[in-house]
Amino acid sequence: MIYRTRAIFIFVILLVSLFAPFLISPPAVHAFPDNCGLHPSNLFRNGSMAPGHQTQFGEVAQDWQPFVLNGSPRFEWVDNEKWDANGAQYFWSDSVAFDAGIFQSVGGLQPGVFYRFRIGYSHARLDPGNAQNEVHPSMGRQVGVDPTGGTDPKSPNVMWGPSLFNSDAGMNPPQLTMTFAARADKATMYFRGIFNGGGGRAKIWFDVACMEPLFDLPTATPLAPTATPMPPTNPPRPAATRAPSTPTKIAPAPTSTPPPTETREPATATPTNTLAPAALRYARPDVTPTAGLSIDWGMGIVAGAGLLFIVGALGFFGIGYLLWSRHR
Repeated sequence: MIYRTRAIFIFVILLVSLFAPFLISPPAVHAFPDNCGLHPSNLFRNGSMAPGHQTQFGEVAQDWQPFVLNGSPRFEWVDNEKWDANGAQYFWSDSVAFDAGIFQSVGGLQPGVFYRFRIGYSHARLDPGNAQNEVHPSMGRQVGVDPTGGTDPKSPNVMWGPSLFNSDAGMNPPQLTMTFAARADKATMYFRGIFNGGGGRAKIWFDVACMEPLFDLPTATPLAPTATPMPPTNPPRPAATRAPSTPTKIAPAPTSTPPPTETREPATATPTNTLAPAALRYARPDVTPTAGLSIDWGMGIVAGAGLLFIVGALGFFGIGYLLWSRHR
């Protein structure tokens, strides 16, 4: 009887060992969150678009500035279309085309280091008058960066990513993510909304702006110095030479001597200085990396303990069964 009790006890231990890894769940470890507007590692100030200040174009989120390349859209802070509790940046126009957005300069960067930024939540919709915000071919979004830290959206230093038109993608669209190498100790990021015109109210929302360094990428090669074109130097023109005049005798019939002709050496063209080729641009649409193998030490310990329990239980069960068989 005692051997049967031991066998049952060992069998119960075996069952508990089998299900132990599923009964104990270690705390989950999260990486940089998708909703990173308020995360302390976010390099943007006020990435959650909390309300801020009045400008000539309307109300703009704190620590952000508006820019208008075309048209006259109205800027507002709203809390009706957002991702977090702090609201969103919104600008709109009734039927009139516009090209505008918001920007922010971020300091404290390391030249040559790669950085990634994105707009985590955005929409571009057209309300034709039926209170329905519809996706429309005339509505687009775009992000850009000036890696030198300038604040002129028309500057040739600004590198724009691909435009995203006629799309209902709102959360983390890859077209609105860029990776770039800093060229100074600050950079300026632009979030742009485009409306090509049409009937109805065009609406743009931006929320949850995120930026982080990518220290695992190799640093970029510094820009080569740009050659300064020099004005071409013309070779000195040789002085005109005249044949020495010889006195002529006065003849009975006066004759005129033709004046001597100037002799000029042919001018040789001097090649002008050639400019160095333009430096490569490093900004590019970010590619979502494939998920790698992650090691969770908490789960590994639990799983290892479970396997150890299973092996031990099987051993005890085998010994108990042998003892029970001999004393039946």
